Amino acid sequence: MDFTTVKDKAKALFAEAGFISRIDSDADYVTALELMDDLIDDYDANRPLIDILAASIERWEDSALEFEQFNARVASLGESAAVSAGSDNK
Repeated sequence: MDFTTVKDKAKALFAEAGFISRIDSDADYVTALELMDDLIDDYDANRPLIDILAASIERWEDSALEFEQFNARVASLGESAAVSAGSDNK
């Protein structure tokens, strides 16, 4: 298999929408969430892209200063408390 076409398409995609694999700013984050919202409408067809984008969003949310207090609070709850708290919302 010649991967030239695959590589060229990937380069073009990431040149236009690099946030898919790496979010570098709040603006990237907002755009990533907007794209995710659109992709979810046809989950089965978009699953590979959703998986990549979800990982990028998760990395951003784990490291962005705006989520620092939230992440610290979740970490302080411990896994069983976080799971228990989530089950109360049913």
